[in-house]
Amino acid sequence: MRCIEQSATLIQCTQNAAAMLERIARVCYNSEDRMACDCRDGECEKCRARRDKFLGGLKERRHDSVFEHASATFRIVTDRGITHELVRHRLASFTQSSTRYIKYDDDLPVVPPLFKSADEEAVWRVGVEQAEAAYRKLIQSGVPAENARDILPTCTAATIFVTANFREWRHIFKLRLARGAHPKIRLLARIMWEALTSQCPVYFADLEKEFADL
Repeated sequence: MRCIEQSATLIQCTQNAAAMLERIARVCYNSEDRMACDCRDGECEKCRARRDKFLGGLKERRHDSVFEHASATFRIVTDRGITHELVRHRLASFTQSSTRYIKYDDDLPVVPPLFKSADEEAVWRVGVEQAEAAYRKLIQSGVPAENARDILPTCTAATIFVTANFREWRHIFKLRLARGAHPKIRLLARIMWEALTSQCPVYFADLEKEFADL
């Protein structure tokens, strides 16, 4: 058994997302001429402030379809229980490591639960080690990985790529940062929220209130 930490890495994000979203949204109001002042490129402090106010107004009025034009992809490493929760977001796209084709010949990679005591962790560790030993015995006896996997614990680590548009990411964050969400997925969601907030703060920054207790 090899314990690893969760991670989430931003792989791609729409470049200059706020500027692109403003350009798209202003078509609705025939106001493209307001995208830039005398600076002409729309990137001075005055233009950025006006852009944020404009996009912020769209968010407040729930004109969220505009934000579907920007997207982001994350590489996430977590346990298979959490990936089962992620793939429920049907408007996103997923590619995940497969236990049908991967054989765990070395130490089984796992993401430990967030235990409150050493005694709890000790019980968990015994269970995982027993499952790992049984898995390896099945593999060594010639059982295909796609059958032997049925004994693997939920905490088995998995890598999953997730792509979604900004509107869907906001929806994911609102659900997965909430206090009632699983502790592991809350921590992952915060990492991804921080990454996208740096890319488009006007659309994501206000969600900080969702995880004030973390």
